[in-house]
Amino acid sequence: MLAVLFLLISMFTGFALVMALVPRVMQRKIMTVAGERARNPLFAMFPACFLSGTALVTWLTYIVGCALQNTAHPLGYANAIVMPVMVVGSTVVILAVRRRVHGKELVKSLRPTTSEMLYFAASLAVSVVLMIASFRVLHGDICLPAPIVEDFALHVNMIRSFSVWEKLPAQFPYFTNAGINYHFMMDFLAGNLEFLGLRIDFAYNVPSVLAMTAFFCGVYECFFRLCGRKNYCHVVWLLVMFRSSWGIVSFVRENWGNLREAFKTNETYMGKTVNEWWGIYQPNALINQRHLIFGYAVAMFVISLFLPYLIIGIKERRELRAKKLGRSAYLREVFLKEAMPAKRSVWLTAVFAGLVLGMCGLFSAHSVIAALLFLFVIAWFSSNQFAFILTAVIAGALAFTETKLCTGSMGQFQIRFVKAWALEETSLSAIVTHMWLLLGLMIPLLVIWFIRTDSVRRIVMIASAVPFVFGFHVLMTPEPMQNHKYMLFSIYWFGLQGGIALCSMMSAGKKQITRIACLLAALVMILPLTATGMYDFYLVLDKCKSDKAYRYEVHPPLLDWAKDNQITRDTIFLGPDNFISMMNTAGFQNYFGYYGFVHDAGYDAAEREEIMNSLIHAKTERNLWEAIGRCDANYLVLQHRIRNNDARLNEALIESVCEKVYSRYDDEWEFCIYRLKTTEN
Repeated sequence: MLAVLFLLISMFTGFALVMALVPRVMQRKIMTVAGERARNPLFAMFPACFLSGTALVTWLTYIVGCALQNTAHPLGYANAIVMPVMVVGSTVVILAVRRRVHGKELVKSLRPTTSEMLYFAASLAVSVVLMIASFRVLHGDICLPAPIVEDFALHVNMIRSFSVWEKLPAQFPYFTNAGINYHFMMDFLAGNLEFLGLRIDFAYNVPSVLAMTAFFCGVYECFFRLCGRKNYCHVVWLLVMFRSSWGIVSFVRENWGNLREAFKTNETYMGKTVNEWWGIYQPNALINQRHLIFGYAVAMFVISLFLPYLIIGIKERRELRAKKLGRSAYLREVFLKEAMPAKRSVWLTAVFAGLVLGMCGLFSAHSVIAALLFLFVIAWFSSNQFAFILTAVIAGALAFTETKLCTGSMGQFQIRFVKAWALEETSLSAIVTHMWLLLGLMIPLLVIWFIRTDSVRRIVMIASAVPFVFGFHVLMTPEPMQNHKYMLFSIYWFGLQGGIALCSMMSAGKKQITRIACLLAALVMILPLTATGMYDFYLVLDKCKSDKAYRYEVHPPLLDWAKDNQITRDTIFLGPDNFISMMNTAGFQNYFGYYGFVHDAGYDAAEREEIMNSLIHAKTERNLWEAIGRCDANYLVLQHRIRNNDARLNEALIESVCEKVYSRYDDEWEFCIYRLKTTEN
């Protein structure tokens, strides 16, 4: 199948990039806080090859498709050009640098230990379960559970705009012909895979599963760098996967007298902080924002590439302090001699990291910013600081270029500094209470670990908190709740470091009885640290059951009507206040759709909203024709949502003036389309 071939070519391209730029990710022995240690290269190779290759081939396909936008099948031609070119190009690169990797040794080193197999299997299994449970096709229907239905209204529409209509360049489906102020590349990847033959759920789920597995591989790589051991890696996996929070404790205390019934009837995610019941700090955030998984995986992998420089930098500073140099001599050694990379491989690593991170700009810009904030902190204490600068410059330049070339007006996206935007009261006690409710027992665990651990881990802990602080006090989008993505990234890092703290605790003590006591204490601590996350995971799966899902036809009759009536990729529909209907699964372009999406994406909707209202509220035929003349839409869509929510809708006038070209009844509700103007008008 062509879609599978696309993914294989992407991995092959990534392998070529890795061999050419960062062959060190294939090494068995790597630098850790405990010195050089051997680990399985799979945990670095898989995310490196998948993320870099997929990002590059997807971007090239998009760019070539945009260049061919005036052809009959731009996406088809783009794939026909890009895939063979990447196969040939990657083969040439691999043959040119093949001596950098010893094939037999690499194959032998990929044999996993039991703990590594369990870690990888758990990561893959959870990824598959979450993605399939939250988005699947059953009996010809797309099943969308309640927690994700609103977000997926947008994603399905965008996917279909690519796969069915080959709409290039990308347009925001609820505010078409205004550019796209949205991270659309994950949807383009899924749309391209559906175009190449995968069913829509597989087209979205397969790259999502691979991305989430790559994320956990990055977690393992960072864990190994900061811990230097393989055993107890499952503890880290648990604390990353199942977050710590005070939410479940609060729930138990409030329902102590009727606890069994409370758990049985509860359908709300745990947590007492602002909008935490939406599920913004747990797996729900990943299943309805698949682009975020890809972005986090890239950020985690890039950070793992730079951790050795932090370890080396701390070691070199200790050695310099031991020499008792003067202040000026010490600063000269640190910020001039050691800051400039002496090895070509370091420069190539910086270029690779910058390219991968930069290409992620329209997959998930929040992940790029979070990674750069993290790297900014550790760069101060690392060697090869100019490599950090080069990565930041490349990533920033690529992300900025992508934004300028691919998106619409970004006037509403401005940096605003606030004090704890999520809190009504911004006193110190209110902030401390908020943090305690959000993170629970993870806070005392990390505080104790910060005091007892070494300099490298302390710096990493500070760096991991910076995106959280940034997300708490800096707003860059019209919708403040988007900042939860920075905070969630930090929460994953808190879990990783809390896991390392427990791993160290499990092997602490010289006497056997002491070690057993520490092991038991650490095991006991795992339950309260992961209880909220485990319950959230159960609740996500419960909400995703088929009998609780909304169902929409994979191939709605609307598509057949569209093809029979010469609807093109440039045809525009006006579907007032429509966040999901047959229009989404048909992939239609909307002049002005669901207001929440339009506003949150940063569009100035006032003019289009006024035009839409003047059309559907028109009182005379003249008013109606004037509104139609001002509107760029070719068709008007009316369905039960607007009929229920807008009492001023004058459907009788619309029906008397405009031709009804499509009608379908769902129970007692009519979904109908009126022609406003032809494309020639």
